[in-house]
Amino acid sequence: MEKSNQTTFSLKKVLLITLIAGILDGLAAVIFLGKMNFTGVFQYIASAILGKAAFAGGIKTVLIGLALHYIIAFGFTIFYTFASTKIALLKQHFILSGVIYGLLVWAVMNLIIVPLTKIPAAPFHYEKAILNAIILIFCIGLPISYLTARKIN
Repeated sequence: MEKSNQTTFSLKKVLLITLIAGILDGLAAVIFLGKMNFTGVFQYIASAILGKAAFAGGIKTVLIGLALHYIIAFGFTIFYTFASTKIALLKQHFILSGVIYGLLVWAVMNLIIVPLTKIPAAPFHYEKAILNAIILIFCIGLPISYLTARKIN
C-alpha cells in the first residue's frame, strides 16, 4: 500500500502528461506561431534534423516533425516528473514550479537545443520570444507541473 507522503514514478502517467502537453503545445504553435499552418509548423520542427529539405518532404516530414515534437515533450515531461519525486516543493507549489519550468524549457530550447540543429539562426525578436515563453509556460510548464502533482490512475 502506498503511503500518503510517498511519491512514485509512473511511466503511464508520464505518457499521459506527454500526450496532453504535446497536444497543447502543438496546437498553440499551429494557432499562434504557424498562423494555422499545421504542415509548416511540423516541417519546421523536422528541419531541425533534415534542414531545408524538410519543407519539400510532404506528409513524411510532417510526421517526422510530429514525432520529434513528442520526443521533446516526453523528455521535458519525464525530467520534471522524475525531479518531482525527489523535490517535494515541485508538487507543493506546482503553479510557481510550472511557470519557472516553462521558462526553463524556453531557455533550454532556444539557447541550447535549437542552436545545435540545422535550423538557421534567426535574429532575436522580443515579441516572438515573449509569445514563445508564454506558450511554453501555459502549454508545457503548467500542465506538466499540475498533472504531475495530481494523482492520476
